[in-house]
Amino acid sequence: MTEENSAQLWEAFRLGDAPALATLFEVYYDALYSYGLKLTGDEELVKDCIQNLFQKLWRRREGLRAVLVVKAYLFKALRRHLGDETKLLRQHRYLLPAYSDSFEVTYSHEEFLITQQRDAEQSARLLTALNQLSKRQREAIYLKFFDGFSYERIAEVMSLNVQSVRNLVFNALKAVRKVLVVSLALLCLLCGC
Repeated sequence: MTEENSAQLWEAFRLGDAPALATLFEVYYDALYSYGLKLTGDEELVKDCIQNLFQKLWRRREGLRAVLVVKAYLFKALRRHLGDETKLLRQHRYLLPAYSDSFEVTYSHEEFLITQQRDAEQSARLLTALNQLSKRQREAIYLKFFDGFSYERIAEVMSLNVQSVRNLVFNALKAVRKVLVVSLALLCLLCGC
């Protein structure tokens, strides 16, 4: 779905069109669920928070502003909602994975085989390199290269300014490149290249 179509659905929903909100839910549920799992790892909490988020949107629709990029708006809202819910549950002494403002991304070989790499050896090297990044760098990389967000949208989701996001992505890519170069050099030494 294009950003323009999403924005039109958003406007229809704001005017009281329940099917428009249902369509937004269907279109963005999988992306929100995947993103939520990266933040908390708790499947049931993520599902509940997505449901609660859309119910809250419906109740407050008349007071909501126009949105040009619905996906970024929903990601930011879910991120905030998950943080609030996790803090509330922790206060009630439930044992949940700790939520922080930082992003816990666990990269799997499957994601890279599909989206980035052609062979398992390259994927393993890239996986090692990415897991050495800071949490904020991993979040920025995830949003940029897996969800296709612009720097402006990433800044909105992460509550940073655009230049900070650019710096995060640049430094993350520089760190990954450095790890990969060292990894390849070691591999050559071991193989006698």
